[in-house]
Amino acid sequence: MLQNPRVATIRALDESDRPHMYWHGMDVDGHVWLFETVIDDGGEYWPVRHAELGPDGISRRYSWDHIEDEHGFLAEGPLYPDDFGLNALTAEEFGTLWAALNR
Repeated sequence: MLQNPRVATIRALDESDRPHMYWHGMDVDGHVWLFETVIDDGGEYWPVRHAELGPDGISRRYSWDHIEDEHGFLAEGPLYPDDFGLNALTAEEFGTLWAALNR
């Protein structure tokens, strides 16, 4: 069975020793967004984990081991935090929120 090249690329980034950055934000519709990104050679932020909590109270989480489902998917390109009004989180804050969205 061939592995999805996108999954392999995201997993390699996630498991690399490259800097990881963590972000959160909220949109006008009430979605809360969480992102873990890895900085590539060009200085771009590539999502390796993404979670959202919708106004309906349903949480969704995406990473290389669950890249997409019928509700959404892990972003396929770099993330530009300033474009989305995202704020930085610490790794610990992100981990706490990520775990809370798995309940």
